[in-house]
Parts: sequence; C-alpha cells; structure tokens
Amino acid sequence: MKMNKVEKSTVMYRALNEEQCREIAAAAIRILGRTGCVIQNEKAVALLKEAGCVTQGDHVWIPETLIRWALDAAPESITLYNRDGEPAMRAEPGEFNFGPVTSTCDIIDIKTGERRKSVKKDLEEAAVLMDSLENLAWASDCLTLSDVNPAYCDITEVSVLLQNTRKPFWYYAQNIDNLKIQFEMFETVAGGEDKLRLHPFTVNLICPLDALRHSDNGMEQIMYCAEKGAPVVYIPGTEFGLTSPATMAGTIAAGIADCLPALVVSQLTAKGAPFIAACFRNNVDFSTMALDHSRPEMIAANIATADVWRYLGLPFCCNMANTDNGDFGPQAVFEKTAQYYSVMLAGINMCYGVGCYEAGMVLRYADWMFSNEVIEYLKRLVCGFSINEETLAENLIDEVGPGGVYLMEEHTMEHIHDFWVPQLLKSRKMGKGAALEQDLADAAAEIIAKGPQNELDAAKKAAIAAIMSRVEAEYSK
Repeated sequence: MKMNKVEKSTVMYRALNEEQCREIAAAAIRILGRTGCVIQNEKAVALLKEAGCVTQGDHVWIPETLIRWALDAAPESITLYNRDGEPAMRAEPGEFNFGPVTSTCDIIDIKTGERRKSVKKDLEEAAVLMDSLENLAWASDCLTLSDVNPAYCDITEVSVLLQNTRKPFWYYAQNIDNLKIQFEMFETVAGGEDKLRLHPFTVNLICPLDALRHSDNGMEQIMYCAEKGAPVVYIPGTEFGLTSPATMAGTIAAGIADCLPALVVSQLTAKGAPFIAACFRNNVDFSTMALDHSRPEMIAANIATADVWRYLGLPFCCNMANTDNGDFGPQAVFEKTAQYYSVMLAGINMCYGVGCYEAGMVLRYADWMFSNEVIEYLKRLVCGFSINEETLAENLIDEVGPGGVYLMEEHTMEHIHDFWVPQLLKSRKMGKGAALEQDLADAAAEIIAKGPQNELDAAKKAAIAAIMSRVEAEYSK
C-alpha cells in the first residue's frame, strides 16, 4: 500500500516567493503607519482612533499591530450560496472562479448586432443567460439601465437579479439608504436576517475615491455590511505611474495599502466580517493617457498581488477578463484567453469582467458563450488528472496486448466521456470562421428565449415587487 498517495496534481504559478510577499506586505503596512490615509467618514475615524490610531481630522495613521489584528480576525475563505441557501462557490486558497463584467453602459444587440444603450429588459435576459452558464460562478449587475430613474437604478438591478437567477451575485449601492432597501430585498428572499447571515448570496462591490483616500459613502457601506455579516469586495484602482509608482513592486504595495484600511474598519465594526481584497491594475499609455486593461504587466501585477493576499490570508478578486478592443476578434480573444489562463494558474479566487469589451463600456453576450467554453477548455489544462489503479489500467493493457485495439473495451466505454467536447467552438473550414460571433449570439438567444429556469417563487416575487413599488412612489414625489 502506497503512503501519501497523490491522485491529482494541479498546475500552479507564483510570481513571488514567500520572502518577497513578506517584503511587499511589510511595505504596505509601513505606508499606512508613515504616510497614512484619508478617511472621510467620522464614525470610521472614531473607530480607528479608539483602536489606537493617530488621527488629525480625516487623516489617519494606522499602526502595524492593528493591521495584523485585522488580518488575523478576517476569514481566510468565504462561501457564497445560491438564492435557495445551497453552497454555490468558495473563495479560498487554490480556488478560482469567474464572473461577469459590472455596469457596462452599452450592449451589442444579439438580434441586430448593433450597439445601443442597455435597458431593464436586457438585464432580465442577461440574468437568464448568466444563470445558465456553468463557468460563470456568480451573476452581476452587468448593465447600466438607461430606462430607469438613476436615483434607484441600483435597487432595480438587484430586484431583477433576485427574480431571474439562483446564482450568488454582486451588486453596488449608490448610498446607504439604497443599500438598506437592497438588504430588505435580500432578507425577504433569504427568509430573514439570520438566514442571510448564515447563507450569504450577495457581495457588495465598493470602491474608494483615490489613492489612500476613502469616501464617506464607501466606509458607511463597509460598516453596515460588517454589522450584517455580509461579504464585501473592496476595489482600489492603481495605474502604473498615475495613481501609484511606475514600478511593479511599488504599485502592488500601494494597492495593498489602499485596501487595508477598509479591512481594518470592517473588523473593528464586527470581528470576523467577510472581506474580499481586490485591486484594479492598469497600464497607462502615456502618449494618450488612456488606460490599457490587458497588457502583460497588468496580468503579472494581479498574479503577484494574489500571492501577497494569499500570504496575508485573505480571499482576492481582480479584473482579469478585459480588453480595450471594441470588436470580437483575434486580438480580443487572445487577450481574454491569456488572462483566463493566468487566473487559473495563479489560483485567483474571483475574476470578474467576463463579457466586457472596450475597457468595460460594452457587453457582448457572444463573449459569455465563448468564455464559458474557453474556461472549460483551460480547466482541463490546469486541473490535472487522476493517477490510480483504474486510470493506469495495467490489467487492461495486459489483456489487450501488443498491437491490440481498445475501442470496444468496457473500460473505454466508461471513460470516453471524460474528454472535453466543444459545443460551440468547433472546427470550421476555411472561410467559415467569420460566422463564429453570430453563432455564439444565436446560442445565447436560444437560452434567453426559454425564459427564466430558476424564477423566484410567487410569494417572494410579489414581496420584491411591493418593495419596488414603494421605492418608485417615494422617488416620484
């Protein structure tokens, strides 16, 4: 009997070793103790001061001991559930998950192929499509609704997602009042505050203002979600040479320093509150001052940042499914596939941006169909294969013997379906490849035409509708 037998080994990539992670983390912690940060929320500043921080107005210096305490207090892994309280995805070391872009302005119409502003009906259809694709681990508020009052479009987006997908999803809230209404919906669907706390199925997407400057609204939401035991992802943005140093190590350290104050505030509010670290990493084209979302330095920086957050013991999220191209074509496909593969190799817990084009301005359903298959393809490369008595098949090789054929063997029948078979990305003869995007769009249209497959039950749907009616009436006064 073999001891310490390993059946499956996965491919993993690290940009930094442990000592390098320690050095970058130490630099981020020193930044907050020496440079400090601005926090524009009085309650958060009071919490930090009471915990031992030096403050001058909204300028706060956070000591290393407090940061280390918060890192120890926060959970290393987070489980997200579906709308019905069943485990759906994990953000923990070694796990990778992909999710859609958030808040694009325009959509490529799958019937006409034309670019246009997105409307509520589009999000309803998008939720149906997101719900059906197995390699989208969560859903999102992927579209900005041009036909809804901007004052409560975030609430409307949440109501649409709740009704049309079982998957966990992330969302944003424009302000604390809207967030409270969203939680009223979440708790209605979950069956109460305690059930939502036990089986969270949403993640609040929160962004700070600028480098080392944290908004009143963002901190208010961090504290509210911590009190509710609800997961948040906090996403600072660092652009090489623009909002952070023009070096890999400097921009990673700056980005981590930008995320840590939110972690500390969340843990001071409620020790153990679920917190997902994140950071945008973008190159800057200094000839045009435009951001670039798919250069190799961005990918390398995200992988390295994941290494540091893993070292510090926090789940990590990044934007690694993006392209600045507006068209579905060879360059966009290459850029996205390179990012997907890198996410898997690095074990980045949550990667978002699937479906986005033109730096997050445009959503293509065809890309969701494409990416769903590409991710499945790449899983076969990185997730390894089993080595055991059954798969080695020595007895079968002995039975078939030299020159034999395995086609009709029972063992072949049992394992032939282990191989990946493309559903949409099939080989095309010369001259037929141009139709791929339309084929993908048509496949998306077929799924959407079937309507919601996991529609919210009637009573909860009516309760959500009642909340929306109240919101609409309040804003129409």
